[in-house]
Amino acid sequence: MTYPYGNPWMVNPTWTNTETQPQQNNGSFMTVAVQGEAGANAYPVASGNTVMLIDFESGKFWIKSNMNGIPQRLRSFTFNEEIQNDPKDTGSVTREEFDALSSNVANLAANINKLVSELGGTGNEH
Repeated sequence: MTYPYGNPWMVNPTWTNTETQPQQNNGSFMTVAVQGEAGANAYPVASGNTVMLIDFESGKFWIKSNMNGIPQRLRSFTFNEEIQNDPKDTGSVTREEFDALSSNVANLAANINKLVSELGGTGNEH
């Protein structure tokens, strides 16, 4: 029996099936969200890759590498969010501004009560 593409039971060393071969990006770096150090330890890293594993809730991240099939030690880091005050931001009030306004309102209330009292009222009449 003759086969148009050769003997199907023989392996042809020049033929490769790229769809079934794992794709590898040597030297790639990516970031993945995990939950805690246990999640970072459990995350698999392919050979030749480095991954930054980050947990925003704990404020930590880890760098995990696998060089030529040899896993490297898990490096651990902490981070803090730096919130900078924007002078153009008018959407919030500082504590000093609130205290100054509160003091002004208290002074105005005292002056109104004094004026009402001088005019012979009690300030509670309707």
